[in-house]
Amino acid sequence: MNPNLRFTEPGSYRRITSSSGVELSWKIVLPEISTTVALSTHVSISPAAVELYFDELDKSNVAQTNLSSRIIDDIQSVVWSYFQHTKLSSLYFVVGGNTDEHSEAPGQQKSVPKTILKRLFSGNATNVFLTFLFISFILFFLIGPLAIFMMIIFQLIYLVFSDRIALNIGNVRPTAERPFVTIVSVRSTPDTVKALYSHGRKMLPQIRDEVTRSVGVPMTMAARESAKATILKILTTYGVEARMNDIEIKTRNVYALVETVSAKFKRAPPKIVIANSVVSNAAATGISTNHSSIMITAGSLEDLNDVELEAVIGHELGHIKGHDPVILFAITSFEFIGRFYLWYPLLLYLGILYFILAFGAIFAVGKVLETRADTESAVMLGYPKAMASALTKIGLRQLYHEKYSPGAKTLDWFQFDPHPPIYFRVMRMSNFPTDARQTKHITLVSIRDAVVGFLSSFA
Repeated sequence: MNPNLRFTEPGSYRRITSSSGVELSWKIVLPEISTTVALSTHVSISPAAVELYFDELDKSNVAQTNLSSRIIDDIQSVVWSYFQHTKLSSLYFVVGGNTDEHSEAPGQQKSVPKTILKRLFSGNATNVFLTFLFISFILFFLIGPLAIFMMIIFQLIYLVFSDRIALNIGNVRPTAERPFVTIVSVRSTPDTVKALYSHGRKMLPQIRDEVTRSVGVPMTMAARESAKATILKILTTYGVEARMNDIEIKTRNVYALVETVSAKFKRAPPKIVIANSVVSNAAATGISTNHSSIMITAGSLEDLNDVELEAVIGHELGHIKGHDPVILFAITSFEFIGRFYLWYPLLLYLGILYFILAFGAIFAVGKVLETRADTESAVMLGYPKAMASALTKIGLRQLYHEKYSPGAKTLDWFQFDPHPPIYFRVMRMSNFPTDARQTKHITLVSIRDAVVGFLSSFA
């Protein structure tokens, strides 16, 4: 692939390939209004790391400093895209025990009901209740006013049993008796993964069963290398091409992490389920501490360190502590009843604009609840910067977009997404007071910060 040399000084680009990696160097020249900004750049790519150097960088030169910052972000974005592509073309086996009952193969949850459950619960509780609103709108035209009461009853039933429903996302459910979870990732090619999902569905459970028996939880370093060799042999037997270096095995004591965070929240640990998804994410649901569950993806267990994962778990426990699912049930039910009995003329007058405003208001509440959950994590655990670090890993691509796309910081506040813009959350957690545990009036602080963050996006 030929590099884009549009802003590169002629003859400055060099590429040196060796057994240890690749060395790239070039000199960027950008024309400014009154001068030319030049910066020599050197990138070293090896299996261990990607290293970036700026030769003769003058830190007092604002133009050069800004240019170096942009190059760093560009390199990070490229590396992130590479790893995302690698993850999407990898096979993930999640093992919580030495039987198929507590393990999961890639693509195992492809049934329609479980796919719907995963999409609903891996996002945000706001999305769940808005889905109910959408369904209720359709039912109203089919069965009339009876739909109002039916949907409220259905929502209430869902709310009461949501913690149990969420557990159906995956087979791996860490407990005090089975606290460890092992993630086996096998880097492959998109064609191989597609072929396995399309034509090898019967084969994947068989591979899973054999992989599960070869993996212990937890594992020593020697046992891990031995397991890699066994897994490679299993994959080869089934025609899946791989190398030893393509196989990664990581074991996490998930229950201990959740238990530690729960103790700081002075609550019993919620039920836990691991979703076999490469996306780094987590979600929580339930009406109370004793009737709650938390979902953590395999991607999170692979990408986040212990402190970052604790911060994310703290965020989810913040939702449970704040009874956020109950709040969302209340406001969506209020909107649904009010739409037909309190301000029906307004609906007729505004038409589709009413739904935009109503859904926008519910999403605004969702953004405040997400901000409050971040605050709860920072206050109860005492390390907000770990939350900022986790959010950066999870949303690096979106951070890049918000930083360099004009207007993105403002437009992202208006998206039908219950999460505030990622840049706001990262910046807020990065600058959160070091004595976070002394913060009082968490809800008021969160509302204030969300409003200030929204207004600041127009500056």
